[in-house]
Amino acid sequence: MSEYQRMSMDALESVRKTLANESEAVAGLSRQYETDHFSKVNLANALKIFYETHLKGGKIVCCGIGKSFKIATKTVATLKSLSINADVLHPSEALHGDLGLLRDRDCLVFFTASGNTPELLQLLPHLSPYLSIVLLTCSKSSKLSDHPQVQALLYAELAPHLKEDIVHGLPAPTISTTLSLILADAAVLALSEMIEKDENKRRKLFSMKHPGGSIGSDLSHLNDNFTKLGLNPASSTSSTTTHTESYCSLLSLDKSFNYPSPHERRSENSSLDSSDSEELPEVKPKIDNELSSLIKNASPDQVLSVKQNVISTWTEYELLKNASLYEFITFLTDKASFGLTSEDIRNFYKSLFRSGGLSGMEQLIPIFKMIHL
Repeated sequence: MSEYQRMSMDALESVRKTLANESEAVAGLSRQYETDHFSKVNLANALKIFYETHLKGGKIVCCGIGKSFKIATKTVATLKSLSINADVLHPSEALHGDLGLLRDRDCLVFFTASGNTPELLQLLPHLSPYLSIVLLTCSKSSKLSDHPQVQALLYAELAPHLKEDIVHGLPAPTISTTLSLILADAAVLALSEMIEKDENKRRKLFSMKHPGGSIGSDLSHLNDNFTKLGLNPASSTSSTTTHTESYCSLLSLDKSFNYPSPHERRSENSSLDSSDSEELPEVKPKIDNELSSLIKNASPDQVLSVKQNVISTWTEYELLKNASLYEFITFLTDKASFGLTSEDIRNFYKSLFRSGGLSGMEQLIPIFKMIHL
């Protein structure tokens, strides 16, 4: 037998062992969430945090470094494709200005197998005490898992004999990253089912957010945008199609599409259960000093200040135009002032649109009164 043949046989055996070890670890993770009370309670707490963040109009921000950052990025991509507001935060960039991404209504997910990542620990003193933090980790006890700011664990237990240093002779993240990715995917899918129980509605909404590639083609029959634009991607041989009618300015937006009225529009693509009698989640007003400071320091052309009676006269077109032309909109009453970023207004509008549309501008008043300046 030649030297190369021996190398090939050894390589094949190495692959077989790696696959066997990965399979054993995944099977162990499944058993863990069948039998381990600690893991199940923490998972339930994490899902509650995610769900409440979604209801408040916040975003799920995923943060990690190294290989964990790759998993965080993939998790955010999955969340976005399921119409769940999410973003990724690199811990090093966070300390150099990107902390501005975070709002008190958001939640933060730390990805770290060890639970002792220095870059994540350095962030903690600079985070708002009102920010909910979830830790996805392979270590039940660590500096982060034991930290009082961490409210829930997504715990992927890795048996000692399956740790990378034991299996491969070097601590290259492999089995731990597999478990972390699987657990993150499972939690995200569970969250999407909590938000929308109807599988057909989830598929339709997913098709609207994933129009490209073979996935988009396979689901094109569910995507209303293809019908409106006269596209048939399933039968197209080209990966890109140019349609001049698909590009329009904001000023001609209301002429480009003939949307049905709110009462005619069905909520089949809703990301939330809704009914005519459903009310918005009750949120107590809170003072947002950070937002107040941003508005105070913004240039005049970035802020639109209006009175309550003016907002009630807006059309949907005027709402979208103002949310596009300005960074902030403040709402004034005789006794107080409230404000929102235009991004928050657009996200709230999208949520209303998916659940049947605006029946009147008065629906916007509660979302403004969430943030007291």
